Amino acid sequence: MLTEFIGNLACPLDFGHTLTIVGKTIDGASRFTIDLRTSKRGVPSSNIGLSFTSFFREDVIVRNSFIDNQWGDEETTSNLVENSLQNPIVPGEFFILCFYMTENRFYISVNNRKFCTFNYRVLLETLKTIEITGHIQTLKQVDHRTIFPSPWPPVHSSDFGKAFSNDIPILFTPGHVIVMKARCFDNEKGTFIFKFLDYDTKREEFHMSCRFETKLVIKNAMKKDFSFGAEEKDSRFPFIHDQEFKIAFGFTEHEFLVSVDGARFTSFKYRTTNALNTTVGLKITCLNGLKIHVTNLDHVLMGNSECKGFENYSRPDFEIL
Repeated sequence: MLTEFIGNLACPLDFGHTLTIVGKTIDGASRFTIDLRTSKRGVPSSNIGLSFTSFFREDVIVRNSFIDNQWGDEETTSNLVENSLQNPIVPGEFFILCFYMTENRFYISVNNRKFCTFNYRVLLETLKTIEITGHIQTLKQVDHRTIFPSPWPPVHSSDFGKAFSNDIPILFTPGHVIVMKARCFDNEKGTFIFKFLDYDTKREEFHMSCRFETKLVIKNAMKKDFSFGAEEKDSRFPFIHDQEFKIAFGFTEHEFLVSVDGARFTSFKYRTTNALNTTVGLKITCLNGLKIHVTNLDHVLMGNSECKGFENYSRPDFEIL
């Protein structure tokens, strides 16, 4: 089965966390699966704490686990919310899945309606990887947030209009690296924009606009009045239309660092005091008919505040386990 998305979370799952996944299946899809894993596939002793599979032809959603190389007992009708359909997801349409982590079970909603529960079969804090396989056309959100003891990020307005969203439930610290693999397609003169927002106001702390038409990368940040400051232009353009790229964002004490396909590309000094402590996860916007398909997104905590050597993570041949 084709892997459509895989990545290590910014931190393991915990009580009070929630995962929100927004996507769309292809027309005529037969199935897709979301696995919450202890590690990536192929790592020795990798277990699946929750395997959530939508079978469209059978019109059922199966929940299960895979522990010590053995599948557990399937759940289809057990722990289902009363009067719920066995599969409320429609092939070819967008779906919104939310996984809520309580003290002893997952609470799962589909399209903002309660769907089922699933008791933990492994320790929740061992689950740190998400893998999505199957007939997925696009993914718009893979957001990891907290709802208890307090919401984080605190502003939970919809990100449905963005091309991709990846919130995290912890503060960024120096040495944090985001590694993403993606491909841009459709309008070859379009633009895609990486954004890191202030958690409270959603003011853009870092705005990196990548413009295929002019082959320019424009970096900027918003002032407190939401107007943009002075642009920083980079005439080097490391992206090729309809070709996969791998990008890494490093967070230091003083600046954002960016590398593409194994080479240091650019940097951008924070323009707000304590910007790192108020910045939430990555957002991507596409303009002028361009589309982006994100297939990998890993969070790495390097252990050195200057992100020395972070460029290696963006090498196409570098595998993050």
